[in-house]
Amino acid sequence: DASLWDEAVPFLYSPPIPAGAEDLYATPAVSTQAASVYEHAARAIDHSLRVGAHGLPLMGTGDWNDGMNRVGHAGRGESVWLGWFLCRIVDDFGPIARERGEPERAARWDAAAVGWRAALEGPGWDGEWYARAFFDDGSALGAAGNAEARIDLIAQAWSVLSGAAPIERQRQSMAAAEAHLIDSEHGLIRLLYPPLARAEPSAGYIQAYPPGVRENGGQYSHAGVWMLMAQAALGDEGTSGQDADDGPQRPPGTGLASSGTSGIAAERVWRSFMALSPAHRSRDPERGAVYGLEPYVMAGDVCTAAPHEGRGGWSWYTGAAAWMHRAAIESIFGLRLDARTLSFEPCLPPHWAQAELTLKRNGRTLRFILWRIGATEDANVATQASARPAGSPSDAICLRRGERLNWTQLPVETCFVIALALND
Repeated sequence: DASLWDEAVPFLYSPPIPAGAEDLYATPAVSTQAASVYEHAARAIDHSLRVGAHGLPLMGTGDWNDGMNRVGHAGRGESVWLGWFLCRIVDDFGPIARERGEPERAARWDAAAVGWRAALEGPGWDGEWYARAFFDDGSALGAAGNAEARIDLIAQAWSVLSGAAPIERQRQSMAAAEAHLIDSEHGLIRLLYPPLARAEPSAGYIQAYPPGVRENGGQYSHAGVWMLMAQAALGDEGTSGQDADDGPQRPPGTGLASSGTSGIAAERVWRSFMALSPAHRSRDPERGAVYGLEPYVMAGDVCTAAPHEGRGGWSWYTGAAAWMHRAAIESIFGLRLDARTLSFEPCLPPHWAQAELTLKRNGRTLRFILWRIGATEDANVATQASARPAGSPSDAICLRRGERLNWTQLPVETCFVIALALND
């Protein structure tokens, strides 16, 4: 419903942060000025176009990780992660600006993105993975030369989710994240490693957290879900018929065909899902006792350092739950849904012989049965009524992996079978 962009929304107003202060605790007031939802969003992008000495977006007193509030507090620090994030935002939002008659504004964003990409592949690349940020003094954070916080998860995951990095570097950075940030013994995904303690310059109040707690190297659910989504998007090879020098590739769900996944990639994704799932962690005889939180709600974080590896942190984290829901539906089941069409690019765990998803939308109930048919069988066998999965109606329609379906033209109730080979 594109009319949402035209809804008028007031601005909030707060006094500027005083000179010499890093923050201001105050209650903002509702301004008498208002603008469209579109204009609010566009101004947020406009405000983010400023860059530092390396050509990367300014970090200020924190980007996604507000605990890193001293990386750019003097106004010169830069964020690698924000560079990836903005590349994705501009790529998605530019066409909207053009549709609304603002080609000049969209052109400014596109020009900025060209600069961000060059900086990300230049000083942002640390040799084996992407750095996290640059301090006001120009020194790197999240680089191999750092004794603490040598590698940060979100800089690697978003190199994939942005679709802006060359495919070979997507592979390399995610391999580094797997090697340095996954604790297989305790089933954990660290946000960064090693934790910050005595690093100079200080990244900020993140260093006041004990090592392995919350953003200071704990398993932070938002970031862990982004890793899961990046693993599913990248697959085993990250591409199909595209060489490493072919440039960036956008992940599944962004308008381009996906690379597909095999059992190895699906195993990685499932391992990440179990690391993040409170239900799976709680049901484990050893890990559940240590975790100590509710099995039915997401925690924002889980401790990763001795002696509390696996202890749950801040519970009832609704934002993390929303990301986890998206990962389950979009990355594992592989549903790609827009206003008129849908398709599936599943990354099911290898031990799942069959799975179902029911989608209710605009008065329609759509049932999808994902079914493994065997390694040597042709997926078209699903068109034969005698070979249908258990519980499927005789009039179920075969839907091929990646096939786009106009769901707005379907009957009120429809059932589809999506046949998958064993290694899908």
